[in-house]
Amino acid sequence: MKNARGPGSGVRGRPGTATPLALYIDGPITMRCARLKSSPTRLRTPDSGLRTRAIALLLLAVGMSPAADVVCDGVLGNSGEQGPALVRFGEQNARGIGVVVDRFGSLWDRAGKGVLNRYAADGRLLGSYRIRTNENGNDQIALVGDTLVLLLGGRLHTLAVTAPAGSEATALKVEAKTLSFAAYKGRVALSQGDKIGWFDPATNAIEALVEMKDVDALEVGADGTVYARSKNNLHRVTGGGTTSATSGWPKAAPGERPQFLDGWWYGHAWHGTIRRADQNLDPNPGVVLGGASGSFIGHLDQNTELSNCRGMAKLWDGAFALSGIGGILQVASWDGATKQFTIVRRVGAVPSCRGLGLDRDGRVFHHTGVWQWHDGPDVPMKFQINPPEGLGQVVMLDDERMVVATNLWGKPAFIRGDLTIEAKTDRIEKDCALPKDTVGAALYKGDGGWTLLTVTPDGKANAFALDPEGRYRADRAAVSLSTAQPVKEWTSLAMMGDTLLAGADGQVINFARDGEGWKEAKRWNSWGDSAEQKFGVRIHISGDGTTLVVADRERHRVLGFAPEGGVPLWSFGAVDKAGTDLATMEHPETVAIRNARVVVYDAGNQRLLKLRLTNAR
Repeated sequence: MKNARGPGSGVRGRPGTATPLALYIDGPITMRCARLKSSPTRLRTPDSGLRTRAIALLLLAVGMSPAADVVCDGVLGNSGEQGPALVRFGEQNARGIGVVVDRFGSLWDRAGKGVLNRYAADGRLLGSYRIRTNENGNDQIALVGDTLVLLLGGRLHTLAVTAPAGSEATALKVEAKTLSFAAYKGRVALSQGDKIGWFDPATNAIEALVEMKDVDALEVGADGTVYARSKNNLHRVTGGGTTSATSGWPKAAPGERPQFLDGWWYGHAWHGTIRRADQNLDPNPGVVLGGASGSFIGHLDQNTELSNCRGMAKLWDGAFALSGIGGILQVASWDGATKQFTIVRRVGAVPSCRGLGLDRDGRVFHHTGVWQWHDGPDVPMKFQINPPEGLGQVVMLDDERMVVATNLWGKPAFIRGDLTIEAKTDRIEKDCALPKDTVGAALYKGDGGWTLLTVTPDGKANAFALDPEGRYRADRAAVSLSTAQPVKEWTSLAMMGDTLLAGADGQVINFARDGEGWKEAKRWNSWGDSAEQKFGVRIHISGDGTTLVVADRERHRVLGFAPEGGVPLWSFGAVDKAGTDLATMEHPETVAIRNARVVVYDAGNQRLLKLRLTNAR
C-alpha cells in the first residue's frame, strides 16, 4: 500500500462514504482495516525436534528458562500502532487547539507542548511539526487555503500544510485574543482587546470591524457574517456594528467555542457534551454527544478525553473529527435518525500512564476508562469516568474488582469496581492521609476486608482499610517499610503470597511482616554474573500471586519470574535495543499481569502492548 508521508500526498476521504476505513491516496486503496484481526507476533515460537532442543539450550545458556512463550497480541492506545506511523506527543501536556482537515484529508491538532501533529484519517502519524510552547485556554487552529493559522499563547503563527515534517511554524508580530474556526475569502476573524477585525495571512493585514467587550470566541458564517460570543451570548456583526436587540440578537450560545459547521451550530461543555443548534441557534436537537452531569435528562456515556471539546472538523458526509481537551482526537459518526454522534475512532497516543488494571478476561483499565483485550490501536475507551489528578498503581480483588488510590478535585479518592461497567469514584472529604503522589500499591486481607498499602516515590507508606467490595472504610495505623539500605526512588509494589515485593532503585526488594510494618528480607537485581542478567537502574513490577513481572525500563525488556525470583521464566523485548515494531519496546514502565496476560506501558513509544503467555507453568 502506498503511504502518505510527505507534503502534498495526504489522505482524503472517498466522497459520499461515512466510514473512516474507506480512503484513497492518489487513487483508490483499502485502509488497513484488517489490522484489528492481524496475526499476533510470536517470540520463541515452539517447534519440533532439533529446533526446539536448540532453542531450549540457547535459553539456558544465557540464563533463561523455556517455561513459557510470549505472544504479542497487539497495541492499545496508539492509533499509529508501530514503526514510522507511531503517534508521539510532546513531553508535557497541552490542550488541544481544535482540528482542521486539509485538502489532502489529513488532520491537524496540537499534541503536547511544542508539537503539532498531522494524521491520516485512520490515525497514522504523517508528520510532526514544531510550534511555540506557550499556551492559554484561547489557543486555536484555523485553515485558510493551504495555510494553517495558529493562535498560540496570544500570538498568531502560520504553517503551510505542504511544509515538510519537522518544520517550525512561523511566529507573526500579530497578537490576538481569539480566532475564528472558519475563514471567508482568504481571511479569518480575530479579536485584539476589545477590537474585532479580519486577518489576512497572505499579507498579515488586519481590517477593523467593530469594538465589543468581553469577547471570548469568534466564528464566521458561510456568508461571511462574523459572530462574537460575549457573556455566553452570541452577537452577529454586520455592516461594522452589531445587530439590534429587536432583530432577535444576541442569542444564547450553544456552548463554549461555538462553531458553524456544515450548516449547523455546535457548542461544547464538560463531560464530553456537544450540543447542536440550527442556523437560528434553536436547539436541533440539543445534546448530540455526552450529556453527563445534568446536561441531559437521564444518562449518556461521557468521553473524558474529549471533554471539553476544543473544536470540530468535517471529514466527509457523516464523519467528523473532534479535538479533545488533551489533544487526543476522536472520530465520530453521525446518525441522522437518532440525531446523535457515536465515537468510532481514537486518534492519538498514550502520553503518560501511572496505573494499569487488568482482569482475568483481558479488560484493561487505563486512567479513566477500559479497553477490551481484542480492541485495536485506534479503538476508543469505554466506561470513562471523571479524570483523576494523578493515579497510583491499580490492584485487583479476588472477584475481579479493581481499586486504585488517586485524587479528585483536590481531595483523596479511591476508584473501584469491575471492568465491565463504569467505575465508582469515592471522594474522601476528611480524615484521609492519602498523599497526592502515590505510585505503588499492594493489597492483602485482614479484619474482615482488605488492607491497601500505598507508597510514594520517596518511600512514605500508608495503609487503608477497605471493605470486601474495595470501598474505603478508614485509615489504618502508620506503616513502615524498613530497608537494610536507603532507597532513593520507589516505583511499584506487588504481593506474592505473604511476601511484599517492591520495585526500587533498579532492584526487587522482598519484605516480611514485622508487626504492623514490613522489614526487608532480601533484595536482588540479577540472576547471574553476565551483563545481560542484571536489571537496569529503574524497574516497575507487578504480580498475580504466581508470576512476578519486571519491566526493565532502561534495558527495554519485560521479564517474568517465579515468586521467589531465580532464572526468568520468559522475556519480551530485545535487551538494550529500543524499537518500534511489535517485538521491541522503548523504556517499558507500568505493567500488570493477570491470568497469563500482561499489559505494559511502552513509554518511549507511548502505547500499551498486550502480551500473552503460552505454555506457562
